[in-house]
Amino acid sequence: MATIESYETAGGKRYRVRYRRPDRKQTDKRGFRTKRDAEAFAATVEVSKPRSTDR
Repeated sequence: MATIESYETAGGKRYRVRYRRPDRKQTDKRGFRTKRDAEAFAATVEVSKPRSTDR
């Protein structure tokens, strides 16, 4: 399951999505301007996990 966290930058509030890849390593993607964008990315990551062949 992906988690979404907010953080502050000089340009304003941004969001980061932390998730586990199919090889079970934790990674993140950051820089989303809206929480909605971060949630959309997290949803695509979660949906694509079962389709991965890198197990």
